[in-house]
Amino acid sequence: MKNILVATDGSENSKKALKQARILAEHMGSKVTIINIAADLPAYIRGKLVESFQEYAIKYQNEVLENALKIFQDYSGEVNIVRGKGNEGEAIIKEAEKGNYDLIIMGSRGMGAFFRAILGSTSNKVLNNVRTNVLIVK
Repeated sequence: MKNILVATDGSENSKKALKQARILAEHMGSKVTIINIAADLPAYIRGKLVESFQEYAIKYQNEVLENALKIFQDYSGEVNIVRGKGNEGEAIIKEAEKGNYDLIIMGSRGMGAFFRAILGSTSNKVLNNVRTNVLIVK
């Protein structure tokens, strides 16, 4: 496994996924790419709410990625980040298709039942729509 994609959303399970990615990457000498996708409001919602949400989403994304990079702070291998916006599952799948990843690592559950009910399970969507091996961390 020379190239690992790890998805993070700031949840406890995604932090566990990052730590697992670090362990595997150290043993295998892997390049690691950390991906975070900022959620997007539906197109039919307009106005100040959208502007406020987008500002918050970008600020939160920066915070999540900063914390993720801390886990790899003294890692001797290559670590990259990918930022995106929109549907998390679709964006992870797209990155998996264009990258040459040997493994995708992600948490089993993200930000909670409410978002899962609205958006569906990101890990389930990725697991069932990529050719790459997927490690789901609980």
